[in-house]
Amino acid sequence: MKEIFKTIKQVLVPMFYKEAQLGRSLRKRNKIFNVESFKSIMYLVSKADNNTLKNIDIREKIKEVSKKAGVSIGQSQKVINVYLKYYCILTKKLTKIIKELDSPLDNQIMSKFKGANLRKVNLKDLNDFNNYIAWQDHLEKEGNGFRIKPDIDTYDKKRIKLFLS
Repeated sequence: MKEIFKTIKQVLVPMFYKEAQLGRSLRKRNKIFNVESFKSIMYLVSKADNNTLKNIDIREKIKEVSKKAGVSIGQSQKVINVYLKYYCILTKKLTKIIKELDSPLDNQIMSKFKGANLRKVNLKDLNDFNNYIAWQDHLEKEGNGFRIKPDIDTYDKKRIKLFLS
C-alpha cells in the first residue's frame, strides 16, 4: 500500500503540470523544468509528511526551480503551490501547514486582489522575487492570515458552482 501511495503522489505532479498548461510556454525548457519541479515537489511533500514544511522551504524551491530551469517565478510557483495545496487537503495535513502554503499567482488573482502598493506589479514583475513575496504578504492579509484563501475563493468555489449549474 505504501508503494501505491508513493506512485500516486508522483503521478500527481505531471497531472498538475498538464492542468496548469505550462508546456505551451516552456517548449525546450520542458525537460529541465519537469525534472526540477518534480524533485522539488517530492522534497516538499516529504517535509509535509513529517510536519516540518515551512513557507521558506516552499519559496526556496520556487526560486531554485526558476533559476535551474530558466523559467519565471510564476511558472515555477504555479505547479509547486497548486500541488501542495491539494496534497495537503487530500492527506488531511492542511490544518497543520495551511499557513505555510503560498497562493498561485496569475492574472485573475492579481486583478481581483490588487492593493494600492501593488497596482503596477504584473506577472512579468514576479521575476523579481521580492514582488512575489509582496504579493503573498498581500494575499495573506486578504485571506485573514491564509495566503491560499484568495485562491480557494477565486478558483475552487467557482469550479464547484460551475459544476453544479
